Amino acid sequence: MKKNYKVLSVFIFLASFSTVTHATENVLITSDNFALKTDYFKPNIASDRAVLMLHQCNYNRSMYTKIGEQLAQLGIHALSLDFRGFGESVNHQYDIEKVRSQPDDTRRSAWLTLSQNWPDDVMLAYTFLKEKSGPNSNIAVIGASCGGAQAITLAQSQSISAITFFSSAQNDTNIAHYKNDLASIPTLIIAAEQDGRTYSSAQTLFKNAEHINSKFVSYKGAEHGYPLLDKDNNLVPLITNWLDKQL
Repeated sequence: MKKNYKVLSVFIFLASFSTVTHATENVLITSDNFALKTDYFKPNIASDRAVLMLHQCNYNRSMYTKIGEQLAQLGIHALSLDFRGFGESVNHQYDIEKVRSQPDDTRRSAWLTLSQNWPDDVMLAYTFLKEKSGPNSNIAVIGASCGGAQAITLAQSQSISAITFFSSAQNDTNIAHYKNDLASIPTLIIAAEQDGRTYSSAQTLFKNAEHINSKFVSYKGAEHGYPLLDKDNNLVPLITNWLDKQL
């Protein structure tokens, strides 16, 4: 049966490693010649396992540094990218700060112009990982907050071995996509109880999850995404160990 966890503190053993695998900065060039900045964490052994890490929309790819390092130590390729318009993936046309500074009547249109590129950008990152891990590789995806919607879009078109939703609220359409197309994939769902729609949609996702290894990790409080990693030092190894077992 599926496992449901209410977490105040989680104690997980993670093997110690003598060296830390640091990220290599890479630039992926899209079909419209936009430069996507990424961090690639390369394992020290040949591996057919990989994880694509998609950040939340009030942060950037650096939120995944510790997770990427630990995945690489476990022999798993890992890649995080700055979404177009975020972090170091910005130019004069695509910049989230310019979008946020616009008046209410134009901000939504500017947001759609920015975010409509993300599925293709995420696909480019997935292709990079596929090339690194091989044609028969097992690839998982982590989607934090807005990144969860991109994880669903990717998983509907590509072979994904596991999904992690990290403080990721989903609308009814995406919940239906998950229920109809993705529920059989091992799914790790993380949310805080007072995080509004994020928590209620997380409960719905877990209710629809079918795989025996799917888990729901519930926190007290209202932290959203990255702050949970600061709140619980055991969350990074929880995520990486779960992914290691699914891949």
